[in-house]
Parts: sequence; structure tokens; C-alpha cells
Amino acid sequence: MAIGVEPRGRSKRFNRVLTDFGCEHSFAQAAARVREHYGFEVNVSAVRQATVQAAKRAQQRLEEQYAEPFRALPARGAACVVAEADGSMLCTVPSGLARQAKRPREWKEVRLTAAQSLGSAETFYAATFGAVDQAGRRWGHCSRRAGWGRTTRIHALGDGAEWIRLQTREVFGEQARFLCDYYHVSQYLAKAAEPCRPQAPAHWRKTQQKRLKRGAVDKILEALTEHLEPQETPEESAPVTNAHRYLMNRLDCLDYSGALAAGLPIGSGMIESGHRHVLQARMKKAGAAWLLETADAMANLRVLRANKQWLSLWQ
Repeated sequence: MAIGVEPRGRSKRFNRVLTDFGCEHSFAQAAARVREHYGFEVNVSAVRQATVQAAKRAQQRLEEQYAEPFRALPARGAACVVAEADGSMLCTVPSGLARQAKRPREWKEVRLTAAQSLGSAETFYAATFGAVDQAGRRWGHCSRRAGWGRTTRIHALGDGAEWIRLQTREVFGEQARFLCDYYHVSQYLAKAAEPCRPQAPAHWRKTQQKRLKRGAVDKILEALTEHLEPQETPEESAPVTNAHRYLMNRLDCLDYSGALAAGLPIGSGMIESGHRHVLQARMKKAGAAWLLETADAMANLRVLRANKQWLSLWQ
């Protein structure tokens, strides 16, 4: 018995059920969940249609929010907002080709931004496949919802990608200080550890990490300089040179001692967690590939849900 299904379509309640399952699981798994919980069959294409239609509504709703100015800040806000951003690659296929045909696949970057008031458990997200300035504007909206005010300190974190550093300055101005993710920097040091101290690479890496935390970057650069590879060495075979260059290009983004003294995070765990549960849990399943426009809408549906705006989609 098809509960909630009308002869000429599906009720809003039933569309909500299909979207609820389709937002979290593959469309085939969602159809199986409907059968398990409601006791009747539903076509996979019906789940896909209902979910994608809801995703496009979510995308439109969020686009209307992002069209509002985010720099009209309240006089009073949170003392500190932690703002993080990062990119993640999702598999896409071109539109206009039959589903049965072999379609070329291309990995596209979706940019995720997140913000939360320091000490709060509530995080606000935004996602886009668009340009970096679009990601920046959405980052500003996330931070505004998290409590960004005229006197708020913005503690921005990222993996050191140039677009994140630039958008930190563009969006937050003088209120923000950008810090490279400590664990990302540590990865560069870990790769340089073997050629720098082959007999005890782990010990060498831990020594440099301690220097990072107390602000002794000059000591790290000295330790790296002694073992720089010859200039003609290919980049993929020059971990010491890569680590040295990475640090030299980001000397103004390595104030871990200051962050730790202020009780601020030095790792971008918030955005890494966001990638996993906001986007990748649904959109990066094994073998999954998306039309770009569908992926963009689905990313916004997942964001709307993560931001606790799900009910607004059905009112």
C-alpha cells in the first residue's frame, strides 16, 4: 500500500520522506530504506527526482541568503569566531550523455567554509563549486551567523592554500589573523625528517614540532638549510627544499605559540570534520559520480541540513 502517494503525484510529506533518505544514502539505498520502514516499493528514479528537486529549492533558498550583505555587522558579537576553509575533490560527469554510455569523469573542487564562536559546539557551513570570491562571501555569511561583530576577533585556519589566505584578508580585513594548520605543516616536516636525520627521523620531526609550538621557526629553517637538495633536484624528490620553501612563504602564518597562549586551536579539525560529515559521507561514495549542477544543489542541501535549516525547506 503506497501510503501518502496520490494518483497524480506524491504528497509533500512523502517527498520529504524520500528526500530525507536520499539526502543521506545513495538513491538505491534510500529506496530500500523506504521499503524497510514503510513496507512498499518505490522506484529509485522517484527518490532521485524528489531529492534533486528539494536540493534545488535548498540551493535557491541559500542563494537568497547569500545575496544579503554580510558586512553589516552588529556592534556587539562573539569575542572570537574560529573560521576555517578548505577544498575537496568530487567526481563529476558531463551532462547531455546517456546514463548507459561510458561518460568521462572529471574531479571538481568544492570549497567548504565553516565558522563557530570559540567554545561553541554549533558550526555553520557553506559550500560552492564557484570561484574563490564566491566562497569568500559565503564564508562571511557563516561567520556572521556564528557571531561575527565589529569587535570580534576572527581566528582563521587553513592548509596554507593561497586562496584561503587571500580570502581571509578580503573578507575579514584587520579583524582576522590567519594560521596555517599545524598538522599540515607537520606533514612537510615529516617528509623532510628522513633525509635530515635518517638514523632517527621521528625524533627529528618531534623536535621541529616543539619548535613550531614555541615560535622558534628560525631554528627549523636552520635545520632544513643544512640538508637542502641541489637546485636541479625534481620537486617530487626534494622534501627538504619543499618544507623550507613552504615555511619561508608563510612566516606570517605560523604563530602557534600565540594561538596556544590565547586558547585558540592550531589545527583545522572543524573543516576536516565538515568535509567528512557534510559533503563526503553522501557525495563521495565508492563509484559515485555527479552532474555538476546536481552536485552543487546536493551540496547546498547537505549544508542546509547541517545548519539546522532543514525544517524551513518544508514549511
